[in-house]
Amino acid sequence: MPITVQQAITRLIEPVGLLSDTVDTLKSGRGDDEVKGIAVVFTATYSAIRQAAEAGANLIITHEPTYYNHRDEGDWLSGDPVYERKQALIEETRMSIFRLHDYIHWYKPDGIVAGMLKKLEWEAYSDPDDLKLLTLPADQTGTVRSIAAELKAKLGIDSVQVAGDPDLTVRRFGLLVGALGGQVQMRYMRDNDLDLLIAGETNEWETNEYVRDASDMGLNKALIIAGHQKSEEAGMETAAELLRLAFPELPVFLIEHPTALQRI
Repeated sequence: MPITVQQAITRLIEPVGLLSDTVDTLKSGRGDDEVKGIAVVFTATYSAIRQAAEAGANLIITHEPTYYNHRDEGDWLSGDPVYERKQALIEETRMSIFRLHDYIHWYKPDGIVAGMLKKLEWEAYSDPDDLKLLTLPADQTGTVRSIAAELKAKLGIDSVQVAGDPDLTVRRFGLLVGALGGQVQMRYMRDNDLDLLIAGETNEWETNEYVRDASDMGLNKALIIAGHQKSEEAGMETAAELLRLAFPELPVFLIEHPTALQRI
């Protein structure tokens, strides 16, 4: 029996229930379209859409916007050549695109955080009441530098940004994926007495400067900025696995791609 786009969407939102105010909507395609294959991505980039189509998928589940703004509003892009070419590719490939941002973060536990911990093999370090809070075992030592190296190796990152002493000994640290904002990040460091915070992204004048001041005061505080994409991308495997279990007859795969920014 054919699986429809709407059936796939329903399975993804089922753990939470229907949200009344959400950016998680169908951005292209129709709910009654038959699904041939599903590609799960961090962002439905032009290259990711092509790669998904070439692999036989006609449904993309994306965590972040397709049209460069939070609510995927397209009116302001009308006539823009980048927008128009992307639209043309979506239409040419008959690709359905559903955004899965709010729902997966509302999963219990947070689907992105759980997926990232699995990828990093840090599940044993996490507090069962707060998966974002991590503690190294008493017989294991770590430094900001060694944890940064582990992040780079396991997430395929060529570099990370660090504030504070790279050789600081770390016992207690936090993983705040994505872009939660400076106040959330600084309060989390303070309230949990963290040696190290790993963040997706920051505003440079906020958490970065807080950690710089703390370090200059002789306090044991450091920050690793992994980048928004790489702090969440592997977490989308949670959605891929859910879909595989629900629809074993369909090919479901995670597409990981290089970050937009390069260091030169």
